Amino acid sequence: QHYFIQSNLSLMADGVCAVSNSTLQAGCREDERWYLFVVTSVIITFGGGLIIFLLQIIYDKWMKLSRRMFPNFYDRDKLEEGELHNKLRHYIVNEVISLQTNKGMVLAILYFLFNVISVTLYINQSDQPLEQCIDVLDTCNWTLYADIGLNVFFLFHFVLRLIAAPNRLKFWFQMGSIVDFCTIPPCALALIIERNWLGMRFMRALRFMQMGEILMTFNSTGTSIVQLLVLMLDFVSVWLFAAGFVHLVENSGDPWANYANARDDKFTYFDSVWLTMVTMSTVGYGDVYPKTGIGRSFMMVFIVCGLAMFATYTPYLYEFYRSRSPYAGRYERADSKKYVVVCGHITYNNVKSFLADFLHPDRGDRTSRVLFLDNKRPEPELTGLIKRYFLSVQYFEGSALNHNDLRRVQLEHCDAVVLLCNKDSDDTKSEDAATILRAISVKNYCSKARLIMQLLNYKSKSFLQTIPNWDPINYRDENICISEFMYGLVAQSCLCPGFSTLMVNLISTRSYIPGNGKINENFDWKSDYAYGCDHEIYTVMISSDFEGMTFPQAAEICYKQLNLLMIAVENFDNSGLAINPLKEQFTIRKECLGYFIASSYKDVCRARFYCATCLSDGIEIGYKPCKCRLEAVKEKRAKVQLIPLSEHKSPNITESGLTRIGSVDSKCSTATEGVQLRTVRHLFSQHSTKSSSVDRNTTAASGMSSTFDPTGNYHWSPEKKFEDVDLKDHELNNHIVICAFGDDKTPISGLSSLVKPLRASNLPYKKLKVILLLAEKEFLLKAWKELRHFPKIRVLCGSALDRNKLKRAFINRASMVVILSNYGKRMAYKDPFLLDKEPILACLNLPQVAGGSAKSDTQKPVEFIAELVNDSNVHFLDQDNEDEPDIELHLTMKFAQGCCITATALDTLMSEAYYNDEVMTLVRALIAGANVPEYDVEEEEHAGPLQVPPNALCGSQCRVIRIKAEEQSLSEHIKGKAYKDVFVELLQKFNLLCLGLHRAIDWFMDPSTQHKRFVYINPPGDTKIVASDYLYVIVQTSKLQPPTEVMLNKLRDTMLKKGSATEADSKLMRQTKVDTDSGVPVPLEDTSCIYPV
Repeated sequence: QHYFIQSNLSLMADGVCAVSNSTLQAGCREDERWYLFVVTSVIITFGGGLIIFLLQIIYDKWMKLSRRMFPNFYDRDKLEEGELHNKLRHYIVNEVISLQTNKGMVLAILYFLFNVISVTLYINQSDQPLEQCIDVLDTCNWTLYADIGLNVFFLFHFVLRLIAAPNRLKFWFQMGSIVDFCTIPPCALALIIERNWLGMRFMRALRFMQMGEILMTFNSTGTSIVQLLVLMLDFVSVWLFAAGFVHLVENSGDPWANYANARDDKFTYFDSVWLTMVTMSTVGYGDVYPKTGIGRSFMMVFIVCGLAMFATYTPYLYEFYRSRSPYAGRYERADSKKYVVVCGHITYNNVKSFLADFLHPDRGDRTSRVLFLDNKRPEPELTGLIKRYFLSVQYFEGSALNHNDLRRVQLEHCDAVVLLCNKDSDDTKSEDAATILRAISVKNYCSKARLIMQLLNYKSKSFLQTIPNWDPINYRDENICISEFMYGLVAQSCLCPGFSTLMVNLISTRSYIPGNGKINENFDWKSDYAYGCDHEIYTVMISSDFEGMTFPQAAEICYKQLNLLMIAVENFDNSGLAINPLKEQFTIRKECLGYFIASSYKDVCRARFYCATCLSDGIEIGYKPCKCRLEAVKEKRAKVQLIPLSEHKSPNITESGLTRIGSVDSKCSTATEGVQLRTVRHLFSQHSTKSSSVDRNTTAASGMSSTFDPTGNYHWSPEKKFEDVDLKDHELNNHIVICAFGDDKTPISGLSSLVKPLRASNLPYKKLKVILLLAEKEFLLKAWKELRHFPKIRVLCGSALDRNKLKRAFINRASMVVILSNYGKRMAYKDPFLLDKEPILACLNLPQVAGGSAKSDTQKPVEFIAELVNDSNVHFLDQDNEDEPDIELHLTMKFAQGCCITATALDTLMSEAYYNDEVMTLVRALIAGANVPEYDVEEEEHAGPLQVPPNALCGSQCRVIRIKAEEQSLSEHIKGKAYKDVFVELLQKFNLLCLGLHRAIDWFMDPSTQHKRFVYINPPGDTKIVASDYLYVIVQTSKLQPPTEVMLNKLRDTMLKKGSATEADSKLMRQTKVDTDSGVPVPLEDTSCIYPV
């Protein structure tokens, strides 16, 4: 009953409102007064403007008169009035209506929203008559009160803007003011005459344009989106304004026709919207059209304005949709899988080589997602490559220098940030500066982000100290200098041919499946070579059952029982990395990191689960912990539970007993064994360098024989003039020829990185080969500034394309010819195949200059290694090319021989540094041949040499050398035996660790005719060694420990005990001679540094 009563009351109230409204409207139709609203708006607009103009003139005249008549009074009065006026105006401008303050922002938003509401009310009332009578006290007319409240706010906002306006007359006639004059006075007049005219309220739609200013101030969206919204608001404002005007004139009629031509049919506001849209778009269906003269005149003008608007806005719209990249989204982490962010120089070749190694199946469960961030859209080839890896790869358009873009990829949660550089850049310093700037931006955004970056110039490493929070120990930041690695490989290939191919294949993750179609199985050498390419370097914490063993004993067990090749070990103490250490040098301890060469990470895990008890019982070592190991883990856990948590330090071991130090899963910046190991390695390398520097003055005063640079890493000689090192009439033999192309503007960073490993301190001075530089004089003069302190260097001005210069360089007697690429003109060639034209032509010149042809079987060809920019150009180096077209670089014959190298082959180092950063220490030690500091400090001009005993520094490193199977001292241990027997015998008797073979392609034929060879890494144990084979072995250069401060002090004490310092010096001087090339005293016989062969 209550509900029924309430319903009847509401219906009665509605009926009363409807009856009263109909009674009012009947009277309004007889007497229309719409002209009063128009006249009011016109009078206020022009009358107010006239008043402001007159007041402005009167004020100016009064001010001029006051200055002359009452100067003192005027100044005092003006000061007081001006101060009050300025304070009020300053407050309104800077506090109330300024979009830079919270008050102004709230006021602007309210003003925009109220305009939207006002237009909405107008559209809601547009189906009613234009003029109707109202009852001010009628509570049923809620739209009237809403309209009054909105106009009061608009009036308040108008007054504020009027006070803040610097020129009030100009402000009075602005579009916003005219809109207020056409809407606010009619509302006030409606209350007086009790009539409401819908009239010009549609003009409120023009105020929608103000939203663009608010969006610009917020800066919450991109610039392109703001521009699009501004265009849309402008279009909607004009569209709604035009529709409102057409609706007004069509329903009112023409004045000169006495309003008799007003439309009798129901012409709604939405009809006007439809009419203006089809007219502005030049479609014109003809179903709706204007009938009044004013309406048709307006539409003619509107058609022109609409065409202009479409012509203006269409390019903006096209540019917006064209600029809207599908790669402008945000990365959403759907699961906890780790991912890396790759920035910098993103190209198809870089991405292809990086992904092939980073997402290789041999990585197992350790693979992560890859997010590429670049400031341009990917090319079609790169787009197809990304789609191929769509499950693991995403591309985002942005810049590493923009924190908003870094936030889009959620860089703070990524596992590492990889920065790639442009290896083909002409300006290496500028490219490195861009890379370092990206690194600084990343570290500023997230200080704990792990950085793995590429650098071109070795001198750029000095800027690493400027990167905030750069920490190779805790955050495992890593820098890879392309010139150091690539030219270090070339330098070691001069001493050990094929070394570059050996190391590149070991640091690259590849899989060999027989019959996969990538190689021709008719050639046996390719099958053997691909088998060797399947091996990589891995690290794992080895089993505690190896504790107490020497390295040869552990390496023999791993090779025989586990089919693993152990090449180095590293204890958790101050011993540092030990590569093939001697028996008396190293003993494996309980927690020891092993470095292995194997075909997959899964195979290396067997070294962790090695159990001597199970092996003696005939149980094969598998890929999981045995029962003995599981019981030991349980006992250990039981003991750990008894230790208080505050005193317990858990080793970095998983439940299965496998260390995760070589994996990405547990490499965090806490104080675990992994961090301790990196700290020890870092401090030990610094201690070795610092200890040599500490003893500089002492050893120099003692008259030691060999002379080294201030770091103790390279041989040093007094500065020589460029004219004194000219080849002139000297004859050379068994030397190294380096051919370079360029002028005085060509970068020379690669040349210095090439010479340094050839003058490493672990090489006895007697073993140093003369280096002959063949290049244009301008280039040599520029390069000589960095090479003037290296001994045994000669120069020959000319070009390697000149056969006479090649003959003058005695290339037929040279042990190796190095041909470098031209860095000065790389960006000038549009055709990438022309980048290597100079090195290719120089290589083709070598066999003719040497006195034979390339197809001769009796003539021994010249050993050479060429640097190429484009991988596809490798087939030009071999006239008897048997490679299939479009074959990968590492499967070509010249690369298998070790005759070429490219910078793209080193892209795999980025993946290796991410998954297994411990391997980088081993790779640097084998490539550089010296303790390369992390930060290269510029050498002082007059720093002077470091003089220490030659056997002290040459014992700090080991090297990879190549020995003949027919070597007289070793032939009985090698020739005709199986590889596994040779491996064990050389390791136990001579401490030589075999890595593989340098085998002739047709090894079964006459050895004297076999000059083409391929690198065969870790061949199967039953492989027979033939007479034409060479063996790659790691050998210690000395039986002494690395040079430390303590060892040098003991050496000096021993010399003093034998006699006085003068007697020791004279005895040492009697065993030395002065080298005529460098002027440095060198030992006549350095027996401690002779290789075991």
